[in-house]
Amino acid sequence: MRSQSVILDVKNVTKKFGLVTAVNHVSLQVREGEIYGLTGPNDSGKTTLIKMILGHLRPTAGNISVFGYDNQKEYADAVDFIGATMEYPNHYPYLSGWQNLMMTANMYPDVNKARVEEVTELVGLKSVIHQKVKSYSLGMKQRLSIAQSILKYPQLLILDEPLKGFDPSAMHDFVQLMKSIAANGTSVLLTSYLLEDLEELCDRVGIMSHGYLIAERAMADLQVGDTSSFTIRIKEGSEAEAYQLLRDNQNKDIDETYSFDKVSDCIFEITSSTMPPSRLNRILVEAGIDVEEIRTHRQTLEELYTSLTGGAEIE
Repeated sequence: MRSQSVILDVKNVTKKFGLVTAVNHVSLQVREGEIYGLTGPNDSGKTTLIKMILGHLRPTAGNISVFGYDNQKEYADAVDFIGATMEYPNHYPYLSGWQNLMMTANMYPDVNKARVEEVTELVGLKSVIHQKVKSYSLGMKQRLSIAQSILKYPQLLILDEPLKGFDPSAMHDFVQLMKSIAANGTSVLLTSYLLEDLEELCDRVGIMSHGYLIAERAMADLQVGDTSSFTIRIKEGSEAEAYQLLRDNQNKDIDETYSFDKVSDCIFEITSSTMPPSRLNRILVEAGIDVEEIRTHRQTLEELYTSLTGGAEIE
């Protein structure tokens, strides 16, 4: 019986073009109903990896399976589960969006006119679907590509740079669409250079550099925050008392040591691997000092990316 918990399984995949190694021993999994984002600098290997997953390129080494089907040995079975759109939308410009969708729909026996109308509504093209594609903006063309890719109810949706050309309103709609698709059990793998949008959209993000997958993070882990560094803002007028109390308790308990700096009159920055914010809050409050805010540091995806790649440019 084939497991459905892991939809896409990439194992130790390498791709060489002559002496150049574009993808180097990359392993990753995309689970059922998960949105997985892939980012990285130019020439990091993202698009090459996507092309191998789609079967457009053959790996030099390693294996890729979709729903347990090897995408090289069982290609027809593997790709039957996939819907995909690549970076640059490719449509018939002198046909309408509707005609383009119907041409795609005619390739699938189970896709009828009602399904075409449904995806037109889902991607927000209903008002322009009968206009010629040559009049579409880039964002509208991206939506049309997404509509084509989800027509046959794919179990794995692969989108290479789908966020290009989206204004903030369209981006919000796209995020809601992807979350709705994932909630219905479809797995999504997408690449993008828009780190803030990936952070909002994805369950996990992988960062590639020089062909390697150098990091993989669950967004929930980033959002929890780093409690080893936090700031405390106290009520105005008790700065001196707070400073003295923090200094007196600094090394009082060997299991709850910390260092601190006075950032401004009412704000102190605490650094500690042993003193939890809740404990320090209690010490201050029990001493009669009102604490107005405690803020832990939450590492953003952009900060993680910069720390790992040195801020290398991504497109």
